[in-house]
Amino acid sequence: MEPPELIAHLSAALGPRPPARLGVAVSGGGDSVGLLCALDAWAQDQPTELSVISIDHGLRPAARDELRFVRDLCARLGVDHHIEYWSNWDGAGNLQSAARAARFALIADWAAGNEIDHVALGHTANDQAETLLMRLARGSGVDGLSGMAPQRRQNGVTWLRPLLGVLRRDLRAFLRARGETWSEDPSNEDTAFERVRMRDAMPLLEPLGLTAEGLAQVAANMQMARAALDVQTHAAGREIAVVDVGAVRVSYPGFAALPAEIARRLVVRAIMWLGGHVYSPRRASVDTLLAAIAEGRTSTLEGVQVQRSGGELWLYREYEAVRDLTAAADEAWDERWSLSDIADEDTPFELRALGPDGLQASPGWRDLGVPRAALLSVPGLWDGDRLVASPLSPSPDVQAEFDDAPDSFYAALLSH
Repeated sequence: MEPPELIAHLSAALGPRPPARLGVAVSGGGDSVGLLCALDAWAQDQPTELSVISIDHGLRPAARDELRFVRDLCARLGVDHHIEYWSNWDGAGNLQSAARAARFALIADWAAGNEIDHVALGHTANDQAETLLMRLARGSGVDGLSGMAPQRRQNGVTWLRPLLGVLRRDLRAFLRARGETWSEDPSNEDTAFERVRMRDAMPLLEPLGLTAEGLAQVAANMQMARAALDVQTHAAGREIAVVDVGAVRVSYPGFAALPAEIARRLVVRAIMWLGGHVYSPRRASVDTLLAAIAEGRTSTLEGVQVQRSGGELWLYREYEAVRDLTAAADEAWDERWSLSDIADEDTPFELRALGPDGLQASPGWRDLGVPRAALLSVPGLWDGDRLVASPLSPSPDVQAEFDDAPDSFYAALLSH
C-alpha cells in the first residue's frame, strides 16, 4: 500500500465529515506511531485538529523512554501531546485486563476534559486477524467473530479504528519511507499471552490460505451478519417486549417461537441494558440461562434476574446487586433512574432501592402486575427511613423516571 492509498483509506474510514478534534492514542509502538504519522499526513487537507494521548502504566521502566520519544515526535509534527499515569492496580485479577480498562478510562477522561469526542486507535488488519483466531478458539458466535468494531461508543467517547483494513507490514513500510522509527514492547514477544501465540501461528496458517487479509475480511463479513441479526432482534423486541416499571416484560409464547439466535440476542441485550454492561456475558453462561428459562426456573446473570411467570418472561435488576447502592436526589441512581420536580431541595434526600421496607410502604404494588422481586430493586426517594416517593408511590412534588425508557431499550437491541 503506497502512501496515497493509505491516506485514501483513512479518508474513507473517517468519512466525509471527520471530527473537528480527533484524539490519537499513541504508545510509541509501530502501529500507533504509524497511525499518528498517517493521520498527520491526512490532516494536512482536513479541518481536523489532532491531539495525542499516551498512557504510562508504570509497569516497565523503558516505557518512560518510549513516551519521551512520542513527545519528541509530536513536537516535531506540531501536535499537542499529553501523558496520563496509571498506578491503581492492586495486584488482584488479570493485569492485562485491568490495564486495558484503566487505559480506556484514562483516555476517556482526558478526552472529556478537552472536548474531544472521537479517539483513534492503531489496530491493524493483523490485530483483527489475531482477534478472530482467539475467538475461534473460544467457540465464539457471530458477535465474537465480528472482531473489533471499526467504530464503537464507550465511556462517552467514539473510538475509531481506521486502520483495520491496513496490514502491519504496509504501515511499517509507510514509516520507513518517511524515515520514522518506533519502539517495540517486549511483551509483544511473550508467548505467555494468547495474542502473541496467535501472531506466531499466522505464518503457519498463511500457506493454507488463512492470511491476515482473509481473516480480517471474515470479520467484516460477520459484522454485516451481526447488523442483520440486530435488525431482526430489534423487530422482535418491538413486537413482544415492553419496559414495565424498569423491568423488561416479554411475551413468553412469542419468545419461545423466535429463532434460537434471535431469542438469545434479545436476552443478552436486555441483560446488558438492565445491568449497564458494555460487554455481553460469556456464551456458556447465556446458554445456561436459556436452559433455565426453557425449564421455567428463575436464574440470575450479571446482576439481572430472569423469571418466567405465567405467560410472561421478566428480566429485572437483581435486588442484591443494588441493595447497598445510594445516590443523592439530583444524581442518576444505578445510572438509569432520575428524579425531577423535587419541591423541598433543602432536605437531604437519598435515592436507594425500595427493598422489602419500601414495598411495604407502597400498598398498591400488587395491582401493577409486576413480580415482587422486580419491584424490590426499583429506587425510592428516602428521607432517612421514610419513603417519600417512588415509581410505585408517586408524590405530587416528585417524579421518578427510568431514563429514556423504553426508547433506550429498543435502541440497545440495535447497538453493539
